[in-house]
Amino acid sequence: MKKLPKGVHTVLYALFDADGEPDRQAMRRQVEICIDQHGAAGIVTLGLATEVRHLTQQQRRRIVEWNAADIAGRVPLGVTIFEPTPEEQISAIAHAADHGADWAIIQPPVTASDETALATAFGTVLRQCPIPGAIQNAPQFIGVGLGVDAIRRLGDDHDNLVAVKQEVSAVETAALVDAVGERLQVFSGRGGLELIDCMHAGIEGHVPAPEYADFLIRIWNAMAAGKENEARAAYARLLPMATFVVQSLDTLTIYGKLLFCRRNGLSFHPRRGAPAPTPFGFRALTGHAHMLGIDTAGWDPIG
Repeated sequence: MKKLPKGVHTVLYALFDADGEPDRQAMRRQVEICIDQHGAAGIVTLGLATEVRHLTQQQRRRIVEWNAADIAGRVPLGVTIFEPTPEEQISAIAHAADHGADWAIIQPPVTASDETALATAFGTVLRQCPIPGAIQNAPQFIGVGLGVDAIRRLGDDHDNLVAVKQEVSAVETAALVDAVGERLQVFSGRGGLELIDCMHAGIEGHVPAPEYADFLIRIWNAMAAGKENEARAAYARLLPMATFVVQSLDTLTIYGKLLFCRRNGLSFHPRRGAPAPTPFGFRALTGHAHMLGIDTAGWDPIG
């Protein structure tokens, strides 16, 4: 695979059963919704929205195996690689590749506390990555990241680095595209915030969670078709919901996941130990959903 398909690649939530274990049937249904109903260009698993840092290694690997089986090659599968050390990341990539992953998105290992250490760690992993690799650059959420020059050097040194999942402002994203866009694909994140500006900056993909990914896909397709006024009108309508959901990782994995489950008739069970939604938060979520034209009739109240 020389290039990843342009468009929206949806990150899966970790959906749990009442006992706090990953729910096999709900995870399969999530894949079906993202591909068959929303039309995602690709699927990404074990991202920050998947609460990857709270899953055991066994759970992470089980989810990769489930997702690969359910996707069955219909769209590319990207696996985010969270492990504490480069050596453990290399092992996780080998497992993902063996089970059908098309590309690996490498998160900063916890052993890397500054840009120099992070670039070295990424290089160590990329040298032994048997599938196309990407790096996740999300300093706001992870606490450490790379500047434009460091990313450019990493791309120059590693032919198998194909993309950057860049989760910063549109202005910073534009600077990265200008520097590396001829060599690396740049994807944006952050739940669709600044999506239109990021598309003007030259991104080739966007990686959101699935709760309103269908709206983001419509915006992407409208922009790609040259219908910017239509895209901006849809973005203006979506922005209050996106602002509410993407306040923090906790907000995303509580209210974003709750929205996805409510919209699709799935049972919502927070991760064991995670904060629970509040009645106020649920009312706010329902109000934003109503403004998007989402039918909230019959949604069970919280609290």
